[in-house]
Amino acid sequence: MKLSEYSYKNFQFLGNSEGGTHTCIALPQYRLLFDTGVGSARLTEYPLILLSHGHLDHASGLAYLISQRSLRKLAPPEIYVPPEVYEPLTQIMKLWGDIEDYHSQYHLHAVDYDRHYPLKGNQFFRAIRSSHRVPSNGYSIVEKVLKLKPEHLNLPGKEIARRKATGENLFNETYQPIITFSGDTTIEFVTENEIVQKSRILFLECTYICEKRQTARAREWGHIHLDEIVANAEAFREVEKLFLIHFSPRYGRREVEETLKRKLPDWLYARTTPFLTLRDAEP
Repeated sequence: MKLSEYSYKNFQFLGNSEGGTHTCIALPQYRLLFDTGVGSARLTEYPLILLSHGHLDHASGLAYLISQRSLRKLAPPEIYVPPEVYEPLTQIMKLWGDIEDYHSQYHLHAVDYDRHYPLKGNQFFRAIRSSHRVPSNGYSIVEKVLKLKPEHLNLPGKEIARRKATGENLFNETYQPIITFSGDTTIEFVTENEIVQKSRILFLECTYICEKRQTARAREWGHIHLDEIVANAEAFREVEKLFLIHFSPRYGRREVEETLKRKLPDWLYARTTPFLTLRDAEP
């Protein structure tokens, strides 16, 4: 399968996303995958996999990618999943090993929602609970930033340096979100999570966009309708770039683009890109 490629500023993104078919987004600069609904050999090089939930259009490529890394003598991948998925997935992987008569190595982790996991330097990732038909979560890549405590803002530089040298804690530690991936979810993933609203780059599912599949239908199946994004547009004010993913395959490229332009506020439309599969991304 050919993969679509998109970029924003210094970030590159590779993958495909189509509701009910496949979702996998690669971040080359972090060497990680959001979901593995695509079993492409091109994605074998990524050693970190962040799985949002266990539906096959998001997880069916996992066994293939693990096997391919083993075949190429690459290090076992690190795989993070919702806690409820850990045991069933362990059983599935054992059965796949039995079928193949070879058990590839991998490291599976149930996410801790209170933990920041190191990526590189002062950047980390964390899981955020989402609302879907099955246990699920999204992920945020965040940057740790030290900010001077308010009571010390008027201190001269030399005094700050002197106090730091004595071991005094002058700073508050905060985490600023860089990239967030929703997986499958309802609109509350945005409206109830400040970290999502403040993300520079947001990958957000938008399964339905038309009047035939209305908001009630989207919510029944644990998805987002475009009308809900429109109704909650103010929640996206601080998002620099919005990639909409997971469109139903009933929509073609032209219908998606025309509907986004017609329904989204102009300011939000200017920040929005539909992350389409390659066959739809081409003219």
